[in-house]
Amino acid sequence: SASLADVTSLLIVLLLIIIVRALLAWGSEVSAFQVAARVKTALRQRVFDKLMQLGPAYVRGERTGELTNTAIDGIEALEAYFSQYLPQVVLAALVPLILLMFVFPVDLLSGIVLLLTAPFIPLLMILIGQAAEALTRHQYRALSFMSAHFLDVLQGLTTLKLLGRSRQQIETIAQVSERFRDTTLSVLRVAFLSAFALEMIATISTAIIAVEIGLRLLAGNLQFEQAFFILVLAPDFYAPLRLLGTRFHAGLSGVAAAARIFEILEEPENRDQGSGIGDQASRSKEQWQVIRFEAMRFAYGDERAALNDVTFEINRGERVALVGATGAGKSTLANLLLRFIEPHSGAIKLDATPLNSLSIGAWRDQVAWVPQLP
Repeated sequence: SASLADVTSLLIVLLLIIIVRALLAWGSEVSAFQVAARVKTALRQRVFDKLMQLGPAYVRGERTGELTNTAIDGIEALEAYFSQYLPQVVLAALVPLILLMFVFPVDLLSGIVLLLTAPFIPLLMILIGQAAEALTRHQYRALSFMSAHFLDVLQGLTTLKLLGRSRQQIETIAQVSERFRDTTLSVLRVAFLSAFALEMIATISTAIIAVEIGLRLLAGNLQFEQAFFILVLAPDFYAPLRLLGTRFHAGLSGVAAAARIFEILEEPENRDQGSGIGDQASRSKEQWQVIRFEAMRFAYGDERAALNDVTFEINRGERVALVGATGAGKSTLANLLLRFIEPHSGAIKLDATPLNSLSIGAWRDQVAWVPQLP
């Protein structure tokens, strides 16, 4: 029964609250994206640094296209995980609890209904998430395979043309792309179905609250102000949980990519980092007189030895060419000298100083290297 003038101040306060809420939501999203961008930059740098530390010996056993996809698209997929999913997990945990703190003093029964219906949304997310996670991992593997295969075809295009096999690769690429499309549609199907189920549960829960409040309001067991207050808060109570279900699927792509990213970062380096004992006493490259390879032996995994009892010297000022058939061990020798790998037996010495007495950084500061494929 109050006039507009009587409630003007309240309406202004309500408008200010709406504006502040919008600004806070905007600020949280901007902050989340900025944090995600910093995480992506730092993680991408760590991956590149790790690949440089692992060297060509590691890359030799991996597909370049798959590594490229991991370092670029894989890390990009983490943006949704850090900027959307993780912040929403925090909101989904805090907002309902905070709202319950206000609802329980106003109406105990409505608070109990909210408390009992809220767990159904996370429970459904867990049930659907198990299937969705497996599909998302399969989708990421399919994307990595497609990227690797496409790059392999591009790198070998000249050879394929010379052998007249380029047309067959067009069909193969089409088949790989079709498999990836089918996998993506399977993921989207689960995402849409889960979003529908979560929306339905949230809507039914809100309807239960509305019916319960309406019946008690008609019976005179609840004041209008109390009923209006709870009805306004009920949608906001379920909104963070509903949105978490939507962003859960965006976060799954980041989780699938993170598994491969951290697999690279945790890859052990197959070499000694060097004791560093010889760093201070090491002479410059102009003062070394001879590089000695003494009874060197190295094998890749269970394969036959790439080098077996190799012994020779390179004197200062000499220009040495390593000549041999493919697989003779030329690249292996270069990788051993650059310390991308370590010999299984034997040693490399600079004069009488073992190469592994120098740290890798101190040694490479004195070496110039042009790889086969710069």
